[in-house]
Amino acid sequence: MAVRDRPFERTVTLHKDSLGHVGFQFKDGNIVGLVKDSSAARNGLLTDHQLLEINTINVVGMKDKEISRVIEASPSVVNITIIPQYIYKHMISKMSSSLFKELDRTPAV
Repeated sequence: MAVRDRPFERTVTLHKDSLGHVGFQFKDGNIVGLVKDSSAARNGLLTDHQLLEINTINVVGMKDKEISRVIEASPSVVNITIIPQYIYKHMISKMSSSLFKELDRTPAV
């Protein structure tokens, strides 16, 4: 998968609340819910979109607990890169599952 050449991707900037939450729920990296009046809802995050990066860290193929740890370790401003779920599924269907283990997880410079 070409990491920097993804169609329909977009980045949304979120701000953590006083409890450290950004206002969305996800399952298997797919955004399934938004908290009303949260940073995620106000800044245009959408459901049925796949998480690709959190603060430039590739989270494709990560378990939900690992993604949660990346969000928890993030500063108060969190940049989330997303892509529509149907496009993500199409891209992944063309990719060998063994490549998930080889994905680069280092933050972009």
